Amino acid sequence: MELKVFTNKKGNALYYMRSVRKRGKKNPTKEKVKFLGYEADLKEFYDDPIEHFRAEAKKLKTKELEEKRISLSINLEEHFPLGTAGGEEAVVDDLVSLGHLPLSVIYHELEIDQFVKNRRRHWPVGANVESIFRLLVFGRILFPGSKFSTWTQRARLLLGNSKFSDDDVYRSLGFFAQYSDDLLVHLNQKVKRLYKRDTSLMFYDVTNYFWEIDNKDADILDEDGGVVSEGLRKNGPSKEHRPEPIVQLGLFMDTEGLPVDFGLFPGNNNDVKTFLPMIRRTQERMGLNKMIYVGDKGMMSGTNVANILAQKQGYIISDSALKQDEETERFILDEEGYRTTTAYMRCSALHEEERLMDYTDSLGPYEGPQDMQQEVVVFKIKSRIVPAKKSSWVGDGSRKVKVTVNKRQIVFFSRKYQVRARINRCNAIRKAQQTGTIYNGHGANKYFAKQAYDPETGELFEKAKHVRYLDEEKIAQDERFDGYYLIETNVVGTSEHEKPWKGTARFRNYDCLFELNRVVTDQDIVEMYRGLWKIEESFKITKSHLQARPVFVRKRESIQAHFLTCFIALLIIRILELKKMNKKMSHVKIIETLQAAKVGEVQGNIYKNYCSSPYLREIGLATGLDLWKVFYTKQELRSMNNKTKDI
Repeated sequence: MELKVFTNKKGNALYYMRSVRKRGKKNPTKEKVKFLGYEADLKEFYDDPIEHFRAEAKKLKTKELEEKRISLSINLEEHFPLGTAGGEEAVVDDLVSLGHLPLSVIYHELEIDQFVKNRRRHWPVGANVESIFRLLVFGRILFPGSKFSTWTQRARLLLGNSKFSDDDVYRSLGFFAQYSDDLLVHLNQKVKRLYKRDTSLMFYDVTNYFWEIDNKDADILDEDGGVVSEGLRKNGPSKEHRPEPIVQLGLFMDTEGLPVDFGLFPGNNNDVKTFLPMIRRTQERMGLNKMIYVGDKGMMSGTNVANILAQKQGYIISDSALKQDEETERFILDEEGYRTTTAYMRCSALHEEERLMDYTDSLGPYEGPQDMQQEVVVFKIKSRIVPAKKSSWVGDGSRKVKVTVNKRQIVFFSRKYQVRARINRCNAIRKAQQTGTIYNGHGANKYFAKQAYDPETGELFEKAKHVRYLDEEKIAQDERFDGYYLIETNVVGTSEHEKPWKGTARFRNYDCLFELNRVVTDQDIVEMYRGLWKIEESFKITKSHLQARPVFVRKRESIQAHFLTCFIALLIIRILELKKMNKKMSHVKIIETLQAAKVGEVQGNIYKNYCSSPYLREIGLATGLDLWKVFYTKQELRSMNNKTKDI
């Protein structure tokens, strides 16, 4: 409490003021508590009203501090009131999570609670499914584990008076799965309105998750043996090289790195086959248009590209510089047309790189002057428009049409990528020299030629042996393309003599190019494509920090509900990182900080903060919460929890 004097036409107005913290503000602000009167009027009662009320303000402030000061008494002989081993009271754990409060702010901003509550009356579950859903989403971030493990830690979250059993948790999964698609549409609308989502670029990739089971799911067949419903958990190419059944998960992400939509597919589906169902789903359900799809070379088949063009959208895909037709190879290796960036490097550093890339181990140590430098090309780029005709399946595969594709080919060279590729090849060759075999050509074994010979010079090769030797010609062929990357796209920008037009983008029907209403350089396209790493990072978050696998639920609807909670947990963390914190803190530090933030009861409704840090304070400031006090009353914790819902 303090005195503040404001001057207006009537004179000096005296107010009591108090410091308060508001959401998103780093420093506290002042708010008026009480109007005391004008100085001229108060002089009838006080010789110096300003000094009088300033002294009174100090007394009030001292009194407030005294009222908040509580003495704690500690009995060093006190023991925990434990029951018998194996009983319900066998463990005493009074720790409550503070980390769920920032998550709750975003959860309620997105109105997920209202979405679930508005639909719970249509589902025959007596328990509070909204509290269950909140537990599963927050638990996936704060204490990830199985559904039962999460249920056992429900007391760590301030879920109100709602009580539910572990059976209620499993029964509610079908409810979450039924409304999964509608919830994803709801979330997209809220993110667009609250955080100005940018879907002009849509990144797409696929990963998979494993189950620790032996047998795959069987397909449901009709009387004629036709497949009515395909099993979800199937054996397929695991990203983690595991033999267990897997499920494929496709994910769309927007320009800034916020997840947009996900879909589940049987584990034996190729990545490329998931793309068409996902773009149809995203366009139809979410009404997205004028988008540029970005994917890697394994995602964009000719059929997928043809369908993107049929829907009048844009695409950016990568392709390997190797195994191109002769004309494209000549274009890549021809130095004409490249815009080059150079830099000076120490000759000693260049020589050390050469030694790391030398699979023959023939280079000795550097012997030249230590200060000598050499100019090297670190980056170069060029592009061209390539007219072509492709014949591809369109739509559901029922018809085949010829689609004219005037694609833009961009080739760029990065010295950093070149050095990395050659060092990796050198290490692989050295390993293959020690452990390689003549019986396969995988990995670095492809660089070894194999020739049979008979040690006894007989006509029959019953005792034939093979000799392996490095095929230096093949190595040289591949080395020509080290550091080169090829990007294909139909995205172009406005030209100098083009008439002005309205809008941000348009599809040109006459040449199938997707034109942005601005200049689009080759470097712009490269930077758009490089954003694909963000979706790989999102997969890493779900698998490592959110521990989304191995998955323990088995029913199809339970699997859908599991990944729905993982998706929303990822969305909340990304919003906190990118929007609330403005990238000042990494997602790793955010998750670790929230997991560590706990309070414990020390005496009669008084809780002590056991783990605070500058990181937690920054998260609290960004979400309007005071998370770095040493002590809290139970009422204060409840008030903060309720505050997160008042959006």
